[in-house]
Amino acid sequence: MKSSKSNQGFSLVELMIGVVIIGILGVVAFPSYQEFIRTGNRADAMGQLVELTIEMEQFRASNNTYAGAAQGGGDTGTPDSDLLMELDEYVTNNYTVTILAADRDSFMLRAVPVGMQEDDVCGTITIGLNGDFNYAPLDGSVAPDSCEK
Repeated sequence: MKSSKSNQGFSLVELMIGVVIIGILGVVAFPSYQEFIRTGNRADAMGQLVELTIEMEQFRASNNTYAGAAQGGGDTGTPDSDLLMELDEYVTNNYTVTILAADRDSFMLRAVPVGMQEDDVCGTITIGLNGDFNYAPLDGSVAPDSCEK
């Protein structure tokens, strides 16, 4: 009796071709996945900054100044969670959010990327009284247009 070739399984060459194809897909897909995650983290930070601007407006309505909203009553530094909202832990794992400047008539908030987020092409995010986001890549280059989304 002759044995059927279909019962013998895969040859080593066929198996290695499959491994190479999976490897190539992994090399292409993983960086795209990481960029997708960084983009999502950036969107979360931008949302947190918008919420914080609303909190700063409420603080000014109560105190007639933006100054003094940072921890310890300071004008700059980490926002005081007793006076303003508590920052989302997910955002603080990827960004250091601070009040960059505050006085009677204006303020500037900043989110500096940390950890895996440091590779984000948009870099540091700032927002001021006018609500416009500004981006400063950590390598000193100009932020790409994709940051404006």
